[in-house]
Amino acid sequence: MDWFFLPHWPLPPSALAWVAVLLLSAVLAGEAVRRWLHLPRLLGYVLAGIVLGPEVSALLDARIALDLRIFLDVALGLLLFEVGQRIDLGWLRRNPWLFGTSVLESALSFAGALAVLLYCGLKPIAATLAALLAMSTSPAVIMTVVKDLRAQGQLTERLLLLTALNTVYAVLAVTMILAWLSLEYRGDLVLMIAHPLYLGLGSLLLSAVASALTLGLLRWFGRRPNVQFTLVVGAVLGAVALSNSLRLSVPLTMLAYGVFTRVFDYDRRFVSFRLGEGAMLFVVMLFALSALSLDFSGGSSVFGNALALASARFAGKAAAVTLLARPSGLGWRKAVLLAAGLTPLSALGLILFLDVVALYPQITGELGPTLHVAIAMLAVVGPVATQFAIRRAGEAAEHA
Repeated sequence: MDWFFLPHWPLPPSALAWVAVLLLSAVLAGEAVRRWLHLPRLLGYVLAGIVLGPEVSALLDARIALDLRIFLDVALGLLLFEVGQRIDLGWLRRNPWLFGTSVLESALSFAGALAVLLYCGLKPIAATLAALLAMSTSPAVIMTVVKDLRAQGQLTERLLLLTALNTVYAVLAVTMILAWLSLEYRGDLVLMIAHPLYLGLGSLLLSAVASALTLGLLRWFGRRPNVQFTLVVGAVLGAVALSNSLRLSVPLTMLAYGVFTRVFDYDRRFVSFRLGEGAMLFVVMLFALSALSLDFSGGSSVFGNALALASARFAGKAAAVTLLARPSGLGWRKAVLLAAGLTPLSALGLILFLDVVALYPQITGELGPTLHVAIAMLAVVGPVATQFAIRRAGEAAEHA
């Protein structure tokens, strides 16, 4: 008898099933970390991804991580759109020293990371790429910790703004370094110019079109936050899909999309876009999937390089923030706490690196192990440092 209606055994795996496993594991781990260790939930999300990933249990392997990449892009797209929305050009005009702080902390963290990586023996192109990635502070970590603590205050607002700005610098710089990578690994002068030009101009054009369409729809729907949120999420999903199809830069597209939607909203039709409790699904997936993609194959041999990278990065940020603290209107104590708050480096740096590796896999052996270990270290230490900084500044809700 043909029991055609019964399922095949073993049950065929599906991407949706693995998403469910990863999501549930991450939520449970995050709640356990918060309740028992009194640490940020996102540490649990990261640990769940690492434990389920190929480096520990191997329940989810690299192939599955690749299959789930679209979920990572969607989560990152929503996050970076919100980051772009947070860039307040009016504040920067009123306080130019704040913009100077942003440029200097990014430049010094880049210079410090580049110097130590060259000293550790990395090739110049690999060291430069790692140093550019090290400029950025993880926007996912900062915004998640701020929301968990319901933080408000001068330090919190500066932390959000500096994170948004150094994220912009890192995304633009990594796009531009593709010219050097093209020359190094393909030896083609035409590609050296054409590829980054296509990515840069194409991503900016797509974001400008998406912004114009979004603002047009917002004028039609009016100032209804729930409707606006649904509309923007749908528009972001469409922009991410189109960016992938056109082989443009998803991070650059989504950052510029957020910036343009704020800058060109002359009538202030856009009420606000904040990933609230209902959208925490995307944040959980971002951390868990990023951790799933980490590779620790370099072992202990690269730990020293990773520690040197993390230390030089922090030293550069701390030096800039404290040096320009007084001119920018910040006290010394809060400047030190602000430097600590800028510690996290995680999802965005990893995703930018994975995008580069997809084009130039040769860079993996030169840089991959060091960068992955550094990201893992700062994914654990960074959220704790940010939470500590906000609480010590008295800007968490329990201190209000």
